[in-house]
Amino acid sequence: MQRNCLALRPLLRGAGELGAFGTSIRLFRNSAALNYAAAAPKQCTGKLPPKMAKLRKQFQADNDLPVFLKGGSMDNILYRLTWVLSILGIAGDVWLWVGFMIA
Repeated sequence: MQRNCLALRPLLRGAGELGAFGTSIRLFRNSAALNYAAAAPKQCTGKLPPKMAKLRKQFQADNDLPVFLKGGSMDNILYRLTWVLSILGIAGDVWLWVGFMIA
């Protein structure tokens, strides 16, 4: 039994080195795709541009507004317009179905 295992060892050593479609993994060992996950994330250095600092201050302000309304008056208009169009769409759908049921 021991002799059979030793005879198979060279065959087993090479079996794990084949990837998908029979390609050798040795070709890809030093590629950037495999080293990308192991690389440490880069840290940003320097200051933020003034516009980004202003936007960060505006959106992180503690003023009890949801984030989708912190953009200003245009966000408020778009929010209300979305509500109106949604309600009109639902009302039109109900009107259509009621018309089919009655007729």
